Amino acid sequence: MPRPRPNPYMFATWISRPLVGEKNCQWAPWFKANFRDYERVPSTFDSAKWNMEHTELLYDWAERLEARGCELFIERQNEFRAESPHSGMIIHGRPDIIAVGPDGRATIYDVKTGQESDSHVVQVQLYMYLVPRAQNSRWCDTTFDGGLVYADGKEKLIPAASVDEPFLTRVGAFMRKMMSDTPARRVPSAPECGWCDISRKDCPERAETKLE
Repeated sequence: MPRPRPNPYMFATWISRPLVGEKNCQWAPWFKANFRDYERVPSTFDSAKWNMEHTELLYDWAERLEARGCELFIERQNEFRAESPHSGMIIHGRPDIIAVGPDGRATIYDVKTGQESDSHVVQVQLYMYLVPRAQNSRWCDTTFDGGLVYADGKEKLIPAASVDEPFLTRVGAFMRKMMSDTPARRVPSAPECGWCDISRKDCPERAETKLE
């Protein structure tokens, strides 16, 4: 049975897709932000295959960055929890790589095994903003650039200036919805619900149509 969280809690990856409209159902992240221990739908995702492909790409890119003379911090070294001093909302994340170049410039990279997506950019922008603001962060005075790396070898750079006031305003508006006592809007459909792990026990409107 779902239990209310003592503080609203989100992973950065729960935020990026709704912000760019790749997910229209805002109820699912609202529910997971405010409740835990809910009944989950069994996953058919091949996590072992994904993890192997992701790890291979990550270490290939790490070797390239080391060849450029970068100092690297990888995955669990980068795990963070950032808590709002005003709302108590906690955001948790784990960037794939933080690279510090010979010139001292720091860049947060995420490696992606799938197709390019606008939500990938927003995910990295969230990391760029939150990592320096996390509890006990070694990066508290750091301004980050960002980067995305895809399996086809494409590198997409994300400048520090992209984390600007309009971006933060949109993120803030979304987070206020996630912290509201009023549930966010449900948009049940096969594409939305097919990748959601919240069962019909807690979401009676869940669409059960299987994805092809």
